[in-house]
Amino acid sequence: MTESNAAARPLSRGILPKRILVPIVVVLVLFFVALGFPWDSLARRVAWEISEASGSRVSIDELLPAWTARGPVLRARDVSIEHPALDHVRLSQLELAPRWSRSWLGGDPTLRIWAESDLGLVDGVLELGPTPGFVGRVREVELARVPLRLEASDVRISGRLDAETDVALDRQGTLHGRVDFSSPSLRIESDRLPMAIPFKRAEGTLEILENGATRIERAAFEGEIIEGELSGEIGLVHHSQPPPVDLDADARLLHPLLRQLAPGAGIPVGADGSVTVHVSGTLDTPAISPRSDGRRVGRHSAESPARSRP
Repeated sequence: MTESNAAARPLSRGILPKRILVPIVVVLVLFFVALGFPWDSLARRVAWEISEASGSRVSIDELLPAWTARGPVLRARDVSIEHPALDHVRLSQLELAPRWSRSWLGGDPTLRIWAESDLGLVDGVLELGPTPGFVGRVREVELARVPLRLEASDVRISGRLDAETDVALDRQGTLHGRVDFSSPSLRIESDRLPMAIPFKRAEGTLEILENGATRIERAAFEGEIIEGELSGEIGLVHHSQPPPVDLDADARLLHPLLRQLAPGAGIPVGADGSVTVHVSGTLDTPAISPRSDGRRVGRHSAESPARSRP
């Protein structure tokens, strides 16, 4: 049997080969699907899921797919978050991408997130669920805008901070986990201090306990007024009360005025300005006493292992 002329006719030069035509068709189909996809509905759904998982109130004005140097993402703009621990935070931009984790098998999504907010920059992995958690880094955090529960004390903390974090958040608004921080511009002010105390370098490790207290495993500070190391615990109370403190410090007073005032407060000062003290009481009215146990800071409390997250 002879083949038909149509079957025997070679392909025209104007027709693309199948290996090129198929990918083009797939891309065009996906493009038109994306154009007609109800992204506004998806934005409301994503906001609802995050709200339910974190106990916060989340609103997303716009959500669209985007291709970035990090690969395909969902890009949200004008995101607003309200939570008891964070008050109100606005994200100028939020990018989300699914991250593989066994948590998906239990119905709890895990997302890689990148965010720009009025508090700072965020880059890490967010796991949703009964106790949502975040593992990653935050950069350029404006400490003056972070809710540090210092309203009842006259202590004011400002400056910028970078941190590596492994934290979780419960529905009551309590954070717990581990934070490794560093700051090139930490500044502490109080009406009880003779002067503001700026630091050109501050770094350390914090453990935020499940009862809301903060354990300072070790913190080192360098400045032109004072330098040294600090460890201990700062308790959690209602924001209308100053938090209790239980701290040990090894420091060196560099400013002449502080060296003059310390002996009057019952604090022995070494020839080089060194002091070794214990701080108790509350942050508002601390009781400072000399410490003579010879113990270095960071040795008196056992470390609590941070939660492991994907």
